[in-house]
Amino acid sequence: MAANQVIFREGEAGDDAYILESGRIEISMGEGDAQRVIAVLEPGEIFGEMALIANAPRSATATTIEPCTLLVLRRNRLMKPIETADPIMRLTIQMMVERLNDASRWKAGQPLISQGSEAQRRAFAEVRELALRRVRTERELRRAIEKDELALHYQPIVGIADGSLAGYEALMRWNHPEQGFVPPARFIPLAEESGMVVQMGRWALERGLQEHAAIAAVYRTVHPGQPPPFISINVSAAQLHDLSEIDRFAGIIEAAGVEPDQIKLEITESLMADDPEHAAEALGRLKDLGVTLAIDDFGTGYSSLSYLHRFPLDTLKIDRSFVSRMDHDMASRLLVRAIVDLAADLGLQTVAEGVETEAEYAELAELGCDFGQGYLMARPCSASDLRGMLAQSGPDWRGWNAAQAAPA
Repeated sequence: MAANQVIFREGEAGDDAYILESGRIEISMGEGDAQRVIAVLEPGEIFGEMALIANAPRSATATTIEPCTLLVLRRNRLMKPIETADPIMRLTIQMMVERLNDASRWKAGQPLISQGSEAQRRAFAEVRELALRRVRTERELRRAIEKDELALHYQPIVGIADGSLAGYEALMRWNHPEQGFVPPARFIPLAEESGMVVQMGRWALERGLQEHAAIAAVYRTVHPGQPPPFISINVSAAQLHDLSEIDRFAGIIEAAGVEPDQIKLEITESLMADDPEHAAEALGRLKDLGVTLAIDDFGTGYSSLSYLHRFPLDTLKIDRSFVSRMDHDMASRLLVRAIVDLAADLGLQTVAEGVETEAEYAELAELGCDFGQGYLMARPCSASDLRGMLAQSGPDWRGWNAAQAAPA
């Protein structure tokens, strides 16, 4: 671009930002006698980004002082990472931009940007409220751990062939003192983003194994001579990021007095895709503890056949989205059959999630799926309810439903 060329003018809409690769740029405010140069930019500097971040007109005019080379940053390239960032980070960035704009306008003797349009103030207020809500929820979640507001519910996992109890998955619940039941879909992602998922995961392992020991004792009384069911507990990628956390797992398992082969740890496919080398070491250490490992929601994320022989896995959990479509979508049925057959050939077990109808159950039995989990057999329940259900019913899940329906 030649010298003395206007790149953009104050008050124009901002669609792009720029990186100055060579030459110099003058940034000014005002016009005519009121014009004030507020900055001269050198190569390597970025400009024009404030209008995009603030979603406001250009706050200054940019003019080339000498021949310049510019790299253009399109709005989507710059804004997508910001718009998808943590709300607290978005608020911080917007506040910094607003204050920098205010400082520049004060220097030029112009009205402050914070006294801008109603639309700008409303947009800023929305981001601020979102960030404040995030901070409040994080604080409340920390309190929930301290005040024992979290609880585990257990959903049985049954053998498809005979309908007997094989295990149960521990599912975290939050009973908020004011809001009541808070869905996991709301607080688990927050825990992952804030890093609190490590502390929560440790709590879940401790509490789950404590309650499992009591449930297993009831099972042994009702079904003497039979091995107790396993407990399946979710483990996040963040928990395995630091390998020393696995040493904590070992201590928790030992303190609970639960045999490691009764413990199944569920991991996500993303753990293996993001850093395969680290995942191999982490999963190898977990296997050394004597536990079994399952991939949760298999087929929905970063599935790769190489994972199935590279990592020490024992179980594939087939995602509920495939199970629910089996009876009317041939592609889903074929996919479930392929997963079941592949797992069997590799010596892995399969668990179908989200089984809700007798037709789905029968279909899974025909395909040779090992285990099922879903509302058809049993809904998640507290540890005490599960102990009572096992004490009152036989080994088949149809008896559990009768026990759950019986008056207390």
